[in-house]
Amino acid sequence: MPTKELIVSMLARLAPPVVVFCAVVASSASLLGCERAGESKEVGDAVSGAPQREVVVYVSADESIARPILDAFTKETGIAVRARFDGENAKTTALAAMITTEHDAPRADVFWSSECFAAAQLGRAGMIAPWRSYRTDHIPDSMRGESGWWHGFAPRMRVLVYDPRRISQEQLPKSMLDLATPALGRRIAMADPRFGTTRGHVGAFASMMEWRDPGSFKKWVDGFVANAPRIQVGGNAAVVDAVLRNEADFGLTDSDDFYAAIADGATLAMIPLRQFPQGEVGGGPVMIPNSVAQIANCPHPVEANELMLFLMEPKVTEWLAASKSGNFIVESGKESATAKADHTHSPPPDGLPLMPAVVQGVRIVQVDDPFQYDEPTVLDSIDQSVALLREAWMKQGSP
Repeated sequence: MPTKELIVSMLARLAPPVVVFCAVVASSASLLGCERAGESKEVGDAVSGAPQREVVVYVSADESIARPILDAFTKETGIAVRARFDGENAKTTALAAMITTEHDAPRADVFWSSECFAAAQLGRAGMIAPWRSYRTDHIPDSMRGESGWWHGFAPRMRVLVYDPRRISQEQLPKSMLDLATPALGRRIAMADPRFGTTRGHVGAFASMMEWRDPGSFKKWVDGFVANAPRIQVGGNAAVVDAVLRNEADFGLTDSDDFYAAIADGATLAMIPLRQFPQGEVGGGPVMIPNSVAQIANCPHPVEANELMLFLMEPKVTEWLAASKSGNFIVESGKESATAKADHTHSPPPDGLPLMPAVVQGVRIVQVDDPFQYDEPTVLDSIDQSVALLREAWMKQGSP
């Protein structure tokens, strides 16, 4: 079995050195834990003129989903939330770059990301504080990042969307490997791999391909690019639009973008595309969790701790599952029956857009054999993998 170092070395040789869009600068800054007592300000009644407790959070989850949940946190705790959102096409990467820029004087306390790889890279660079609480024992180990840098909840799934009026069941690819075969004979759309969930997907897929067969990712890239994929700068929603406009036959996107299109009346279908053929355990669809992380040396550590604990409560995952985003509920089995009874009856917060009935009939609520990957190996090779794919696509002159 090739070692992690061998995989990274092979990917590094496949792609030239690049300037990473979101540079993560190494730092020797000390890491600040959040569960220390006595650090919060003494806050009096608002009438007394005492300052209100607050927490600053950078959020790459959709604002229409995240804001009602943050408002519910304020209602429950009395802690005001100042949230910074960013654009669709590069929001996670842009916020990670902002955290990097502000490293010497952090403005944010918490990073709520719609994926997990950006937080993991920030953690490696000393910009995220390691964190753990016994109150999050219900979260599966697979939803925790290296060294406690991020904690996951309510994942989405990477899917392949298509128009069933143009594509038959027999024409569907069986795995990601099929997207690089001449026999596919179909146009493919995907979001710019430098950003968001597509970036993490490419990195995880590449690292495990190299583990299976050294040099195979380069061969896959050559075959994939030969099929003239369309790279959509507008993000995963633009991928769905490309399929709707008949500019592509297949689109690699996220499950919530598919649900949004169905809610708007689109005629589309999706499959939870496997990474490797049926029978390879751990080779199934990619699950991308929401993640929450505490910024190192954050200005409001106690309030950050409270927000992180709130976001990882089972009721928040259930709200996200009930929302138009249709996130998944993943349990470890550690949660007690009493705890489950306590949270299953929490109604969604006011203003949370719920999943329409028309979408309920097509949503997937359980994924068998999700894709398994080694996070440290992905982090070591993700930038080289993305650069290799993007460079090959640009040389091909694909649309």
